[in-house]
Amino acid sequence: MPDFSAEQAADIHRQLASRMISECISTMQDQAELVLWCSPTIDDAFFMGFDISRRIQVGTDLGQRMQHAFESEAGPALLIGTDCPNLDADYLKLALARLEDHDAVVGPAEDGGYGLIGLAGSNRNVFEAVDWGTDKVCAQTCAQLNQQKLNWSLLPLLWDVDYPQDVERYRAFSLAK
Repeated sequence: MPDFSAEQAADIHRQLASRMISECISTMQDQAELVLWCSPTIDDAFFMGFDISRRIQVGTDLGQRMQHAFESEAGPALLIGTDCPNLDADYLKLALARLEDHDAVVGPAEDGGYGLIGLAGSNRNVFEAVDWGTDKVCAQTCAQLNQQKLNWSLLPLLWDVDYPQDVERYRAFSLAK
């Protein structure tokens, strides 16, 4: 945010989130129930702009919030971040296809995290012992998948928008599309 005002940073986030939510609606609405997991409220005007179910995130850290989301859904589910511009319809379809014959799928990000994770069922401990917000998130989560002896698939590399140089990359990427 140092290079952007609070309003500019919020606008960038809204653009990224709107793009991803719209991509999910157009790609998956006929294939799966879509749920927008919101924080701190489901009643924000931004969230209300989408005609999909909304639920409140529960948990004190990202791992607890993701675990709760997976436990709240019956059957296979994907959790998708909103800040990966190269996560598109084809990527979503690939993730869904891989989840048909794998226990889990992970969409790794260049920074060591991930922009997508899918589980065929609720698997406890997948999100425990993870140093959230570090470059170890993907590796530690994959180690948890291995510890549980899950059959999982690593998807192609994603990149996310975290820093000012990422915003420039995002803008160039958007213009090229």
